Amino acid sequence: MPSQGKKYPICPSDALSQGLKKVEISVEIEFETDQVVPIGKGKQEIKIVQYRLMRSCVERSSAEENVIRESEVVVLHEITPKGVNRILDSNVKGIIESSIPEALKDVYFTDGDSAMSFIEAAATSTVKRKRVQDAIEALLGLKVLETTIKHLDLAARKFSAKIDNRNYNKESEELNDKITSREEDIAEWTEELEIKAAEIKEGDSKLVSVKEKIEAILKLGDRAKLANDIKNCEAHIKRNKEAADKALLNIASLMRDTDVAISMISKPATKGIEILNQLHDSKQLPKVNVPILEELLDRTTCFCGTTLDKNSPEGAKRLDSIRQQIEKSRSADELQEAASSLFYSVRSENFDKSAREKWMEKHNSRYNDYQNLSAEINRYGKELEAKNKEIDQINDDQIVELRASESSLRAKTNSARVRAGQLSAQIKDAEDRRSDAKRELSVVESKLDKKDNSTDKLQLSRLTKTVFENVFDRLRKDEVQNVSAEMNRIFLDMIGSDPDNNELSTITKAELTENFDILVYGLNGKQIDPDQALNGASRRAITLAFILALTKVSEVKAPNIIDTPLGMMSGYVKQSVLNKTLEEGSQVILFLTHDEIQGVEKILDAKAGMVYTLTNPAHYPRMLMNQTTVNDARIIRCACNHRQSCDICARRSI
Repeated sequence: MPSQGKKYPICPSDALSQGLKKVEISVEIEFETDQVVPIGKGKQEIKIVQYRLMRSCVERSSAEENVIRESEVVVLHEITPKGVNRILDSNVKGIIESSIPEALKDVYFTDGDSAMSFIEAAATSTVKRKRVQDAIEALLGLKVLETTIKHLDLAARKFSAKIDNRNYNKESEELNDKITSREEDIAEWTEELEIKAAEIKEGDSKLVSVKEKIEAILKLGDRAKLANDIKNCEAHIKRNKEAADKALLNIASLMRDTDVAISMISKPATKGIEILNQLHDSKQLPKVNVPILEELLDRTTCFCGTTLDKNSPEGAKRLDSIRQQIEKSRSADELQEAASSLFYSVRSENFDKSAREKWMEKHNSRYNDYQNLSAEINRYGKELEAKNKEIDQINDDQIVELRASESSLRAKTNSARVRAGQLSAQIKDAEDRRSDAKRELSVVESKLDKKDNSTDKLQLSRLTKTVFENVFDRLRKDEVQNVSAEMNRIFLDMIGSDPDNNELSTITKAELTENFDILVYGLNGKQIDPDQALNGASRRAITLAFILALTKVSEVKAPNIIDTPLGMMSGYVKQSVLNKTLEEGSQVILFLTHDEIQGVEKILDAKAGMVYTLTNPAHYPRMLMNQTTVNDARIIRCACNHRQSCDICARRSI
């Protein structure tokens, strides 16, 4: 509750003003949820568990503040055939969160007037993305996996810290601290980078809009040629910049060229090949002794005919001598084997001095290409500047204003790009340092005593974490695609669009991307900004479609409580949205105004299970025909449906 309820009291607004010092408030809810329970050693099953939740508090009036809320109590009982069992207070929050996570408040409790929270223009791309991501992960149970992964990571760090306290504990702990610190930096900078990326995207979009307005003005009268010249200059600059970027990459790729490596090692490599050739010519390569000597250990007679029988004194003595010789020859054989491998791998290589000249020729050629492109960019840039000056000399207040706006937007966007570049570099450096620390940690762990139980636990926790990470990534990717497909189907049905059978459909597709953006497309696949280009009815429809698709894919059955879902709608769209909402939702509870009900009465006649009318007595005498018997602020419920009225709810019309 914002501000701990100081500005948003729960008690009736007139209760405290009538002299009451305190108002006791309570709510009781019974609900069912699926829960995994153990049924034996290593076995589990899912069963439906019924709970009764009671929450209460006291609100007091205060001279200094609007209201003071205190004595907040939450009590949870499990309802069983034998009675009720109180749940430990420490477990209450976990059960509530697992039953309906806080991130799902916008999914199952929807205010129609703010239903567009997943696409609203007032929110940044990062905020909208976060809302969609949290809703998907919470409803599909991915939050549990994410928490499990974090728990396993923490367990791995703890096991790592316990390993071999005598020699490596401190070093391992320091490395783990470094890794944690780098990961925190990466997370913080990545979040800021996403915000900057959104600012850049928004700035670029606005720049395009401003340029289009400038071009539209310039095309009037004699300015048409200038507008065309500027457009050509910008196109040339763009093409040359793209080509220059590729040319720069080509230059950079030369650092991986084999010629540069050959030129750097040609002298020692040539000398080494000479030595290897000499060894080969003298029959020293390939040559190993150990395999031959080991073969003798399995024989009873030597190649020369002497006995190697272990049961005879002479044979036993010779076998001992052979074993000693094997141990002496082992290191020499390893060296011989390495030299042989090296000889056969490099004998066909050419390490002459011409490699340097070849590399220099390639470098000079690519560098000249880059220089030529840079010169072209500079030339067209000067030409563009001159054309803009010509336009600025035209006395047009609108052009001047748009130019100023363009300059301001470009400055802000460039500033965001600079910061984004800095953040990218910081993230890359932190990732490199984290990788270095992980390699060091791996080296430390490789020195550990193999009998150390913490080592086994560390390896197991890391392996388990990897498994859960793979499951998490796969589930999120697959389920996002499923939600996207369902959202598209429901949305197109709601707004009556059928692009497969009508090529003139202005809205052809809705999509949920892997980055959790809700996108809408029009003719020829052109992207439509859902929070700017769609009308109010379609904006509500896309959000309701997302909510219904999410609940459908998750197969979670829970009430969808929606306030004023049909606002700003009329005709076919209103009827279609209501029908699809009732069809796709498992338990739909709607709060409808009189205006929303108009035009959908027949649908409510056919599909509404229970209907009540809620009346505010404060509307008498302007809107209500009769005065009610209550003398305090409250909402009164009567049993009238959408086609009935009584003394309580009868309303006036102008």
